Amino acid sequence: TKLILLDSLLQEKRMSATNLVYWENPIVSGAVFGSVLVTLMSLCYYSLIYVVSNLALLLLFAVGAIKLYTKIMVMLGKATPGSDPLECIAGMSLTIPTDNVQAYSKTASDKINAVVSELRRLFLVENMIDTIKFGLSLWCITYIGAWFNAMTLIILAWIAAFSIPKVYLMNQDQADEVIGKVMTQVEEIKSKVMAMIPVKAAEKKAE
Repeated sequence: TKLILLDSLLQEKRMSATNLVYWENPIVSGAVFGSVLVTLMSLCYYSLIYVVSNLALLLLFAVGAIKLYTKIMVMLGKATPGSDPLECIAGMSLTIPTDNVQAYSKTASDKINAVVSELRRLFLVENMIDTIKFGLSLWCITYIGAWFNAMTLIILAWIAAFSIPKVYLMNQDQADEVIGKVMTQVEEIKSKVMAMIPVKAAEKKAE
């Protein structure tokens, strides 16, 4: 039962994220994308405490302005007493179900254990080919780290998450053709590199 509940929750989250990045509702997607982007860019220049406190103050002022505007409209007779747009938020349940916490905790612990086991396998060179690939990946990451800091990469990733899926959806045929050509070139380069590795060559001779 817990697994079924977890699967349904994850499926719902995936659908919500998909709707956001594909801009199914432009207003919601734009609000999420813009607000997070402004927050990330603010963190490049100001401390986390400064950004969080200012965002909280901005939210507080916005709520106060909405409350004041609604009260004035009701007093002038241009709105009914129950027309406060924040009432729907006030009625939302903010309690976190215990079953959801347990399900997510189990999934998170399984993922962490799998990552730790994989890192141990790579660092202890249990498979030479996989360790070489891992080392090359780390070497490439050092260059990326020299060009960009972590916050810049997060901002670029956020922009890409909200732009690439939509661009791909609008140009799917052309994108699939280009991706196919690139993957062919990658496989050719991969086969040449593997042929140059002594361990791989020894395995081929043994076969």
